Amino acid sequence: MIVLRRRDAFLLAMTLVSWAAIPGCGDGKPSIDTSLTEATVKGVVTAKGVPATGGTINFNASNSGRIVPTRTAEIGPDGTYTIKAYTGDNLVTYGGELAAKHMGVGLKRDYADVQRGENQLDFDVMEGGKSPNIDLTKKSKPKRR
Repeated sequence: MIVLRRRDAFLLAMTLVSWAAIPGCGDGKPSIDTSLTEATVKGVVTAKGVPATGGTINFNASNSGRIVPTRTAEIGPDGTYTIKAYTGDNLVTYGGELAAKHMGVGLKRDYADVQRGENQLDFDVMEGGKSPNIDLTKKSKPKRR
């Protein structure tokens, strides 16, 4: 029978605890959508609560596991848009006439989690009358209907 001294037992216990604390063999990257599944996204783009006229809305679904082109849709005269985008997280940006009319909108970044099927995502590029959020570290979520 093996008899462990108190010090040896303590060292064995600490070794086992430290092994449990070491991360596994994963690549360390967060789980991301790498599929090429597309979904329809419809919505209204507003500026200070008023439908935006003209310009474009862009959905970029590229990530470390999926390199795809940005999808772009025209914003109609009533502020509506329809686009086929890839499922998962998308970086949403704005361009054209909309960005030219409203200072800072061309720098604004929104994020959308596109789900399978049809999505209704509305964006207010001026966030209810406040100056546009151009803090690239903050994720603002669109309103779902």
